[in-house]
Amino acid sequence: MKKLLAFSMLFLLLFTTACGSNENNASGSKKDEEAKEEKVDQTEIKSALLDFQSEVVDVLQTQHKPFAAFESSKMMANDPEAAAEEKPAKEELQSLMKKAKAAGPKAAEAILAIEVPAELDQYKKEIQAALEDAAKSYEVRAEDLTLEPDEKAQKEADKLFVSFEKKMGKVFEDVDLLPPSFSKAIQ
Repeated sequence: MKKLLAFSMLFLLLFTTACGSNENNASGSKKDEEAKEEKVDQTEIKSALLDFQSEVVDVLQTQHKPFAAFESSKMMANDPEAAAEEKPAKEELQSLMKKAKAAGPKAAEAILAIEVPAELDQYKKEIQAALEDAAKSYEVRAEDLTLEPDEKAQKEADKLFVSFEKKMGKVFEDVDLLPPSFSKAIQ
C-alpha cells in the first residue's frame, strides 16, 4: 500500500509538472506571437514612412523649382565676378520672381494635398502639423521674394521649413529611423 501511495504521488507530481509546462509553453507562444506581430507592425510602419518620405520629397522638389530658378538667377545677377553676358536681364529676373511668387500658394496646396497613409495613422497629427509648416514656408517664401539680395527676407520661411523637418524627424526617430534632411533633397 505504501508503494502504491508513493507511486500515485509520483505520478500526480509528474502530471502536475507536465500540465504546468504546457501552460507556460502556451503563454510563451502567445508572447512570441505578439512580439512577431509587433515586429511586423514596426516593419510596416517603417516601410510606409520611407515610402511617404519619397512622396514628400517628390512634391517638394517639384514645387521648389521656380524658387530655385529665381534664386540661382538672382545670385548670378548680383555676382560681381560674373561676366556681363552671363548675367540675366532684369526683365528675366522679374519674370522668374513673378513665377516663384505664383508658385507659393500652389506649392502650399500641393503639400497639404499629400495624404498620410493608413499605416501611419498613429503619427497623423504630427505629420500633418509638419506638412502645414512646410506649406506655410512656401507661402511666406513667395511673399518675401525681392530682386535685391536680402538675407532677412527668407528667415521666416526658413524657420518654418526647419520646424517641418524637426517635426518629421521626430516621427522618424520614434520608429528608430534616422531623420531625413528634406532641405538637402530639394537643393
